Amino acid sequence: MGNLIVWLFTDPTQAGTNGNLPGPEPFHYSWPWLIFCLLGLLIYFYYMVEGRKRFVKSRPILKYMLDRYLGWFAVICFVGLPILASRIYLNNFFFAWRAWRYLWLLALGVWLVWWILYLVRRYPEDVANHTAYVNRQQYIPKGNKRKARTATR
Repeated sequence: MGNLIVWLFTDPTQAGTNGNLPGPEPFHYSWPWLIFCLLGLLIYFYYMVEGRKRFVKSRPILKYMLDRYLGWFAVICFVGLPILASRIYLNNFFFAWRAWRYLWLLALGVWLVWWILYLVRRYPEDVANHTAYVNRQQYIPKGNKRKARTATR
């Protein structure tokens, strides 16, 4: 357990020195991490600008789900960019620790499990409730706007 704590909270420069490397310990996942975070932010931006109108305009349950979960995904991707930048440029400092990257991965995993649980457990129930609501609404008479206007005069 002690080695795990030391490993998580050692900055890359010390890890490189302790591992007999000439410089800081290399981080091989910079490009995949950067592409993942930027792609996640791009997906969220496209959804907010165009996707809500084009793809989920007439599906309120899907719109609610995507609004809720893509918002959290965008936050996770946005937080991932400074963590990556601090790992690359701030080798000797607090935010370059491995613990931040693994905490970010844990947040991403929790978000993914949370979304999957929603899709499996709650989404079918929400769809059934919405379908029942739409079916009930077709039997409720709609008010006449003319009568409502003349009654108020």
